[in-house]
This record gives sequence, C-alpha cells and structure tokens, in this order.
Amino acid sequence: MSLTTDIKNQWATGGMTKKLLIVNIGVFLVVWAVELFGWLVGTSGIGALFLNNLMGSNNWAWLAWHPWTPITYMFTHQAPMHLFWNMVMLWFSGQLFESLLGGQRMLGNYLLGGLCGFAFYALGSFMPAHLSLASNGPILGASAAVMGVFIGIAAYRPDMLVNLMLLGAVRLKYIALAVLVLDLIAIRQGGNTGGHLAHLGGALYGFVAARQLAQGKDWSLGFVTWLENLGQKLKPKKKSRMRVEKRPTGNSVPRNDAEYNAAKKQQQERIDAILDKISKSGYGSLSKDERDYLFKAGK
Repeated sequence: MSLTTDIKNQWATGGMTKKLLIVNIGVFLVVWAVELFGWLVGTSGIGALFLNNLMGSNNWAWLAWHPWTPITYMFTHQAPMHLFWNMVMLWFSGQLFESLLGGQRMLGNYLLGGLCGFAFYALGSFMPAHLSLASNGPILGASAAVMGVFIGIAAYRPDMLVNLMLLGAVRLKYIALAVLVLDLIAIRQGGNTGGHLAHLGGALYGFVAARQLAQGKDWSLGFVTWLENLGQKLKPKKKSRMRVEKRPTGNSVPRNDAEYNAAKKQQQERIDAILDKISKSGYGSLSKDERDYLFKAGK
C-alpha cells in the first residue's frame, strides 16, 4: 500500500485526533520543503516569507493584511522538537477528550482554545510595562490549542486516573495543575512570554468551556456546527443537470426495501468486523481488501 493511500485511510477512519496530527505534521513538512528549496537555490528569504504568512503577530497593521494568521499559527511549527512535544501532548489529551466527548467537540476546543490563546498573546502588549508581558516576536505552534483540549478534559473529568511513566496512576487535575504552574513560572522568568500567555489563554477557554458544558451550554460543538453551516453556504452551488433514468432491463430487477435493508445490514456487519479486528490487533493487521473496503465505506 502506498503512503498516500495509508494516510487517506487514517484520515477516513482515525478520528479527529489523528486528523489534527496529520494537518500539523503536513504543514510542518511543507514549511520544511519550502525552506529547503530556498536553501538549495540560495534564497533563504523564500522560506522566511512563507513562514511569516502563517505565523501570528500582535502587530495590528500586519493582522489587518493577514487576517488568516490567528488560525494558521496554531497549525504551524518550524522546530522539529517543538512539533514533537506538541503532538505528544495532543495525542495524550486528544485521545482522552475524543473518547468521552467526541471528535467534533474536541475540534471546537482546539480551535477556540487556539483563538483565545492568540487573544491573550496579542493583548499582552497592553499590560503594564513592569510586568514585561509585551511580546515583540511572532507566535506559532499548537500549544495554546492543545491546552484548550487538555485543560478542557481535565476540568470535565478532574478525578480521572491516567498512568504516567515513573509516577503510575495520577488524577488528571494534578497533571493539569502542574502544567499551569510551570507556565506561570516561565512567564515570570521572561522566557517566551507571548507563548506562555497563549498557553494560559487556551487553558482558560478549556476550563470555562468545560464548566459551561456541565451546565448544558456546548460552546465548542456549537462553534463547529456554525463553521459547517457557513461552509455549506459558501460552497458554490452545482447547476442542476437533467437526469436520464434508465429503465431496468430484463436481466436487472430493482431491489425492494427488504433486499436493500439486507444489503445495508451485510455491509455494516463487515465494517463492524473490520473495526473489531483493528481494536484487537491494530490497523496493520488488516489485509489490503479490508483497508480498501473500510476506506470506501468511510467515503
């Protein structure tokens, strides 16, 4: 199986956590490829220009001409280790979140956590000068968005036990508290001030969204639903075409409801069997026919 086919199958069947991982890694590879091309042709400015159009900035004039950057920054990484640790955290928290609250709601936490983190980063320049919270540098990375997911699930299920290497079973709320304390310490030390402010912004959204969800107000899922409806409205309408309906020939007999339902049931049973095989033996245990069948069903 080719790499592209495998990625398509993972996209179709892997859930929202894997989709976000694929997007983040994909953007990183594109940035790396553009920078490599610039290095090969002796024009490093190509990579810098491309990256600058993806990173966020608290320069309001720049934002006016680059309004997409508060979104693209949360999928953009330049340093491999920055990407690695963000993806480790996304995988850890995303699997917990998605298993309990679903992929669409997790996507909402990721996006709104990232936007709230960007707002904290940008508003840092308005804080009192003695706090040294103003950041003159750009911002990039999924950290704030991932904090929206992690703190969101920690606030929703604070007493959930997770197993950590060397520590064993630890309640999720204590892990979240440790992460927040480390960010507060780092802000006071003055290292990557804008980034740590963004982390706190993402964390704040995750916490408030979890409290609102407990009261029946679903901000994250509502935001994703709004985005989907907006996408449908902006999608160009297809021109209606005259459809010619073929009459059944003597050899082809139209199926009645019972036959149709039986075929659908048989298809679902095969999909369930394949998914059971994945849960027991992993995706790699599937045959090529099983992977192709699952991919077509996912479409």
